[in-house]
Amino acid sequence: MSDDQNAPPPEECKCEKGAPKWVVTFGDMMSLLLTFFVLLLSFSTTDIIKYKKMVGSVKEAFGMAVSSPSHTVPTGKQVVREQIRLPTTFAAVVAVRAKSTRAMKSHSEMEMESGGDWVRIKVSGDAMFDEGDWLLRTEAEPMLDDIAEIIKGFEGVVTIEGHTDGAPPRQTRLEAGSYVGDYELGMMRAIAVTQYLRDRHAIEETKLAPTSFGNSTPRETNEVDAGRQRNRRVEFEFKAAGGDIGDIDGQVIRAQ
Repeated sequence: MSDDQNAPPPEECKCEKGAPKWVVTFGDMMSLLLTFFVLLLSFSTTDIIKYKKMVGSVKEAFGMAVSSPSHTVPTGKQVVREQIRLPTTFAAVVAVRAKSTRAMKSHSEMEMESGGDWVRIKVSGDAMFDEGDWLLRTEAEPMLDDIAEIIKGFEGVVTIEGHTDGAPPRQTRLEAGSYVGDYELGMMRAIAVTQYLRDRHAIEETKLAPTSFGNSTPRETNEVDAGRQRNRRVEFEFKAAGGDIGDIDGQVIRAQ
């Protein structure tokens, strides 16, 4: 009893609190290895032909009948490609939107409005024709040349619309101040643009559809000069055929 009472008390453990230091190092190493193998897996692709040959060789070695699989499990790239594939006409509309944006940097008279499945290029009538006339101005040719390149890359039919401001036409054979006169003037302008694109750039007539709205669809009032100037215009409509992706408000983009 006396020896037990006189014995020194046991020493307390001087271990550090928390996990041992080697655990942290081990965890870091495992994380790096996991990342490394994930990268290897993401970079690797399975050669389907070699895989089938290997499986066939193994089956032949074991005396099993070799059968060709009826289908192949698609790879990740194939799945992504199929999910984001767009119809050809929609892809063409996207291309028209991009080309029009670039063209507007060179021509301040151009304006683009686009929706989900359509693009509309609007050109000031004063940049292409004298007021009340339908003869193309020489200054309009570079702009029409750029538009022609856009049309060539589009697979569908492009509608060319002529719009007027209701002012009396200069040509005496047109009935001044009447709807018929405005309608005919708009049509003659659309035809003039169509003929230029056909003769200068060899664009087929079946790809172009000239039409006229006269002064029936003004953008602004014809009571002031600024409004009439915006109403005199020629519009090129590119629309995807064979589909509708919903009602999407048009976005207007003007040249800077």
